[in-house]
Amino acid sequence: MNTENPGCLTGVARAIALVVVLPLRLVWDALAWCFRQLWRWILAPVGRALGWLLRHLVVIPLGWLWEWVLVPVGRALGWLLHHLVVIPLQWLWEWVLLPVGKALWWVVDLLVVTPLRLLWRYVLGPVCRFVGAALAWAWRIAGRISRAVGRVIRRSLWIAIGLPFAWAYRVVLTPVGHWLRTWVWAPLASLGRAVRTATRDVWTALFGGPR
Repeated sequence: MNTENPGCLTGVARAIALVVVLPLRLVWDALAWCFRQLWRWILAPVGRALGWLLRHLVVIPLGWLWEWVLVPVGRALGWLLHHLVVIPLQWLWEWVLLPVGKALWWVVDLLVVTPLRLLWRYVLGPVCRFVGAALAWAWRIAGRISRAVGRVIRRSLWIAIGLPFAWAYRVVLTPVGHWLRTWVWAPLASLGRAVRTATRDVWTALFGGPR
């Protein structure tokens, strides 16, 4: 192949590309033409027919129903609700419930709240404060008396029990303990050690020492 002539190489490359691309372009153009014909003669007319049917069978009847039925019925129901429920309730609240409530509150305040307030201010409050102060004073005095009684009881118990026991421990039990330790426990301990030694010596002489 002559590589020195770039024009020849370009022509060959273009010929190969044309051979490869031409079938794809023919298929693409054929599909595009079929789609245009399908859209022009089938899809577009069917879509326009469906749009016309949807508009005349759904949208227009719904618009007419909303404008001439639902809106007037809603306005009529609103008017009836306002004049048969809202206005009577407002009138009932303004001229019956509110005055009755104010009257009842005035009666309750006059017969219950005010007497209770005066009773607390002039009777129960001072009595409670007086009783509280008396209880606080009695609690403090009772604490002092309790501590004094405790000291007396502790002192009496010490004199009646603790002091004699301490004297007996110091004068009687301690010397007796020392005597027992010196003259009884020490000889018994020495005797026990001697018996254990003799027993071990006899056992060793008879049976021999540990192997």
